[in-house]
Amino acid sequence: MKLTLFEYECKTCGVFFNVPQISQPYAYGEFLLRKKNSSSVRYLNALASRAYSDVAHELQIHLDTRGLDELTRSDILQAIFGIVACDLGMDGEPFCMRLSPYCAACHSSSSTFWRITDPIEFVEIDVPPVTFSVWNGLSDQDRKIKMMQNLHRYLQTSIVA
Repeated sequence: MKLTLFEYECKTCGVFFNVPQISQPYAYGEFLLRKKNSSSVRYLNALASRAYSDVAHELQIHLDTRGLDELTRSDILQAIFGIVACDLGMDGEPFCMRLSPYCAACHSSSSTFWRITDPIEFVEIDVPPVTFSVWNGLSDQDRKIKMMQNLHRYLQTSIVA
């Protein structure tokens, strides 16, 4: 997969480091999912993902989220999707959509600054796709329950306007 290098500054230790990212805006609906305290990533083509569509649909009809604007619902979808539908990494940790890259210097996943490298640099990297084995093995009812539990947890800890 051809990715573009971005430069990040770690919020915790101030180190600058380069991280491959999907080149936007040409990759609409494509994401790299990350894990806390890990450099592991997974690729998601959300437009072709049944799991992504399932969770998005539930947010459109759920009593707590159906009245929200599309942008807010999209933010919620991206916040909970990895935990709800994606298989865990080998360490038992979830892959998440809105997680900053991992700083190898201090093992933090929080950044204060990012920009595309200048001059622009590209790298070719094998990125495994995210998988949904557990999600696909659940009944429709169990999928809804898992989504509702994580949605309620998210709504309790977030301010949604």
